[in-house]
This record gives sequence, structure tokens and C-alpha cells, in this order.
Amino acid sequence: MRLVSIPSPTGREQALLAYLEARLESLGLVPFWQPVEENRANLIWRGADPPKLLLTAHADTVPVDDPPDRPRVEAGCVWGWGSADVKAGIAAILLALEEIPEVRELPVAVAFTVDEEQGGLGSKVLPEAVRAEAAVVLEPTELRICPAQAGSLEVRIELAGIPSHGGEFEAGRNAILRATELLRAFETMEFVRAEHPLAGRGGFNVMEIRGGQLALLVPDRCTLSVDFRVLPGQEMEAVRQEVLRVVEAHGGNAEILDESPPFELPEDAPVLCLLREAYEQALGRPAEVGAIRSWTDAENLVSAGIPAVVFGPGRLAVAHTAFEHVEVRQVAEAARVLSRAIRLAGRP
Repeated sequence: MRLVSIPSPTGREQALLAYLEARLESLGLVPFWQPVEENRANLIWRGADPPKLLLTAHADTVPVDDPPDRPRVEAGCVWGWGSADVKAGIAAILLALEEIPEVRELPVAVAFTVDEEQGGLGSKVLPEAVRAEAAVVLEPTELRICPAQAGSLEVRIELAGIPSHGGEFEAGRNAILRATELLRAFETMEFVRAEHPLAGRGGFNVMEIRGGQLALLVPDRCTLSVDFRVLPGQEMEAVRQEVLRVVEAHGGNAEILDESPPFELPEDAPVLCLLREAYEQALGRPAEVGAIRSWTDAENLVSAGIPAVVFGPGRLAVAHTAFEHVEVRQVAEAARVLSRAIRLAGRP
């Protein structure tokens, strides 16, 4: 509740990070600041060197003009902006650290990063300060251990039409209807129809569509922003070329806004084996393995050569919504798993 009550939209994470600094210091853990850009920094604590395991969560939430009401507890859940994404994960890290008096002597590190919800600048520089053997990135996965992450290709598309009076719409060409034809064509693309055993089916999300006006007129322009899911194993260049080819075939112009490649660790990756062992020892049941279907800081760590899995309490589906919430039970269970993982990382 305290974490959720401290606003931390991207670019204004400092108040939350100052609170986390005080929490770490109250445990006898002295963190340091890693500059990211002017007036922004990651908060990092390191135990014994060299670090074998890094636990990391981002401090920022998605900026919103009209955030929901104050956080509340209801039906066994904490409700509030950022509760699942990812302040529940931050709480789990703090609870795990509290459970281990000798944590300073173990080869672990903790990092709270900035800017995950926009450019990922915090995690991009994080490996310069913590060169860990492996990492667990806290995100809402409903306690699934995710060694795989879907990538994405974000595209803005413009389509032109032919205007005419709305009473004589046959004389024009409706740009919005052209957009619907293009979306149907997207559904037939090979990479969209593909499936992955952990990440499920490909697909795309139409984030925004604009066109037309209230005047009795056939729209002569339509713009849309589309985010395509890229499954682990798919090549970004092939995906990009297929999208551009289909857009061009429908007379549109496309601009690539952002792209992030997918990744998947091997089944025998040490960090995956360690977290599965910790899960089963802490909770007494087999761990469920899955994939996260959104960008996370894990991509920057993997790209820097630090194998990372994504794990944490909460449902990704409710993140970024006005009804965001997280089960308290999941937070407590995640803390138990992380506590056990820290101890296992300290084995000889």
C-alpha cells in the first residue's frame, strides 16, 4: 500500500527511489546510485562479489493524466495504479531481503531501475554497474517463470482515400474502410498465424486509429498505430519486411516506430533451473513455466549477456488499467520464492 501510494510515473521516480533507499538502509544494506541521465538514476545494492544473481524491478509506472483513486485493499487484493506493474514485485524483493539476516554475505544484487515504461534507459546501463551471472526481472507473470519473452514491432500507417459528399459515398473511396481491409490482410500473415509453445499465438494490437469527421463526407485519410507480437524464434527483419510488403500492397505508407527482438533461454539455463528449484522448495508444488508477451527490462540484460528470466506476482492483463490490482497471496508467495533463490545462489 505504501509503495502504491507514492506516485512514480516515468520521469518522476525519485520519491519512490528515495523511499526504497531508506528501506534498504533500515535493513543495514547500503545502496548506491547509478546515473542514467540528468536527475535520474538507478538504485542498486550489492552483496558479496562477484554477484551470481541480480533481482531487479522498475520503479516507474505508466504516466497517466487521471490516475485512479487512492490504493485500497479489497477481496484479498491491493488495488491501485502500479500495484501489479510492478510495485508488488518491489514489495516481494523487500520482503525476501528482510527474511535473510546474512544477505550481505551472499553473492546477490538488487536494482530498482528507471524508465522501463518508455525507453528502458535504466536497464540499458544497468549491466555496467552489476555484471551478474544471471538475473530475475520482476514483472506480473502470475508466478509463472518466464525464460522467454515476445518481441514487438510498432508501426504507424497512413492510408489515403478519395473524398466525396457522404450522400454520394460511391463516388469516393473511404480511407477508414481501406484500413479495415488492411487489418484483415494482417491477420493472414505467416508470422501472425504462427504459434509458440510458451508464448502462444502471434497477433497484433491496434493501439490507435484516426480518420474522418462529423461532416457528411467520405474520409480521405486514415492513420493507425499497430503493435505486432513477434514470437521467440522469429526473425525481426523477416517480420519487418512482411509488414512493409502488405502495407505497400494496400497502398499505404508505414513508419517503424519501435522494435524489440524476442528471446528465449535454453531449457537447461542455470537461472531457470535455480528459480524452479527455489519455487518448488518454497511453495511445495511444481513451477509453471511460460513466456511474457510484452517488453521488459529483461531484453536489455539478455542483450548484454546476462541470462534473465521474468517472474513475479500479478496479472499482466490488468496492468496499465484503471482496475489494476494484485493478490496479496501472490506477493507473499513470490517473496518466499525470491528468498529461497537468494539462499540457493549463495551455495558453494
